[in-house]
Amino acid sequence: MPTSTAVSRRSWLHSALAASTAFTTAGLGLPLAAHAAQAKAAAAYPVRPVKVVVPYPAGGVIDVTARAVTDALAQRWGQPVIVENRPGANGNLGAQAVHQAAADGYTLLIGSTFTVINPLTDKTTRYRTSDFVPVASIGSTPNVWVVPASAPWRTLQDFITQARQQPGAFNVANPGQGSSNHLGLERLAASAGIQITQVNYQGQPPFITDLANGQIHIAPLTATLALPHIQSGKLRALAVSAPTRLPALAQVPTLAELGLGDATVVPWSGFMAPAGTPAALVTQLQAAIAEVQAQPAVLQRYATLQAQVPERPQDFAQLVQREQQRWSALLGAAVKTASAP
Repeated sequence: MPTSTAVSRRSWLHSALAASTAFTTAGLGLPLAAHAAQAKAAAAYPVRPVKVVVPYPAGGVIDVTARAVTDALAQRWGQPVIVENRPGANGNLGAQAVHQAAADGYTLLIGSTFTVINPLTDKTTRYRTSDFVPVASIGSTPNVWVVPASAPWRTLQDFITQARQQPGAFNVANPGQGSSNHLGLERLAASAGIQITQVNYQGQPPFITDLANGQIHIAPLTATLALPHIQSGKLRALAVSAPTRLPALAQVPTLAELGLGDATVVPWSGFMAPAGTPAALVTQLQAAIAEVQAQPAVLQRYATLQAQVPERPQDFAQLVQREQQRWSALLGAAVKTASAP
């Protein structure tokens, strides 16, 4: 990580720690005693184990990234941080459990794109994005557009050209409705003016074999999973869905470089707390997360995952707000329904 990033994080960290002890009561309309109790609770936090709900299966990219941070938090706090995997309903099962939990900092959610998309498109969703307080980002693992090594396309433009000539002839893997992969393929199809046939899978690992043997023609695949297959020669990378090129794939252009910036969808995830969690506690959590994310051991785990560390994890709320604005405008009432496998 550049030195300037580390310095910026440390300077913010000192400010955040100071702010957490300077909790003001002005204008909040709550009794002074209540504020004093909240400040005291924040100062002592945590006094018992903290549960972090990950609404994805264990061993997935988001799960492993979250554990890099939770393991370090447990060491810093001297309290267990228990990761509870609650996959299902496209993230809704885990999110609903945290939504119903006490807003006391002891039950947190690893939220991602679904916390914005589901309330917009899934009528069964029983929460709003505003029912959670974005605490701190844990970064992102960009998707890479890949094709089988045996495919004739050497560039993304090669694929787009043939896809325009043969509408609907080529299959693309969709690992989950509302996922960054799904949104990315929808945006690519719209931006490039092509029709591709979506095939549904339960997550990304199940479609890798089908992709490598040519049953699936193209897919946006997280860099963590894509890189080993690219290096082994089974898959070919055509583009990266990220603001900048990835160090491990320096020769692969970004979508923006190819004139398809509108199709860039960057996966994101981070800690969220139930709405109503005291501001002093949120600030303290932000400071603790920023501190452990700067630790060399955590940075090494991020590098192994090809994950990008957020420069300012405390800006997570602004990121979520931007995502809400973007997808509310683009999706309208619903995301397109993928075809059955």
